[in-house]
Parts: sequence; C-alpha cells; structure tokens
Amino acid sequence: MSAPQPIFDVEPSERLKALRQKRQKQRHPKARSARYRALGWEMTGRLTVNLVIALMGLSALVRLIPYYQTQRQFLQQTESSLEQVQSQNSRLRADFTRYFDPAQTSQAMQESSDRKSEGHIPVVLVDPLELQVEDGE
Repeated sequence: MSAPQPIFDVEPSERLKALRQKRQKQRHPKARSARYRALGWEMTGRLTVNLVIALMGLSALVRLIPYYQTQRQFLQQTESSLEQVQSQNSRLRADFTRYFDPAQTSQAMQESSDRKSEGHIPVVLVDPLELQVEDGE
C-alpha cells in the first residue's frame, strides 16, 4: 500500500491563470478549426476512394454477367452430350459383355447366322381351324 499523499493548498497565482486563459483563447479556435478541417479532408478522401473502389467492383460484375451466362450454357450443353455418351457407352458395354460372355456365345452365334444346333428341333405353330378348312375342301 502506498502512503497517503499530502494535500497542498497552493493555487496558481492570478497572473499565471490569466496567461493560461490567454494562451487557450489564442490557440484553441484556430487549432480546433484546423483539426476539424483536416478531419473533413481526410474523410472526404476516404469516401472518394471507397466510392471509386465500389464503382470499379460494380463495373467488373456487370462485365462478368454475360461471361457467366455463356459458361452456364456451355456447361448445360456439355452435360447433355455427356448423358448421351454415357447412355451409348452403357449400351455398347452391354453388347460387348453379351457377345464375349462364354455362356452366351452359342446363342449369339445362332442369332447372327442361320446355323442351328444339332439338337434343335423346329417348332411350327399351325392354326387348327385352317387345317380343318383345307381338309374339308
């Protein structure tokens, strides 16, 4: 703890008070107005710079909008062509696996040629009514 400080009842002399008041009156209005004027110029400069930056950003955005739209159109076209290619690819893969699958080889050969297997018996479906009509004539 610090020890209490003694209180002095000494007041500045009248002459000293008058000098201080005179100095304050002389410096104060001029210094204050110059300080406010400097603050005003600084704030004006800051606002101007910020406004210029905001306008440049806005103009850049306006220039980018058409570019963005063309890129979106290109992306949509690319996605649609990709879907077509993927469907064609899946169809070709299915055909490839069908033709080169050992279990389905004989069936694929029979479909592509007129050769039939040795155990193949042709089945001919005949309408029974037509047979009766032909026998009756």
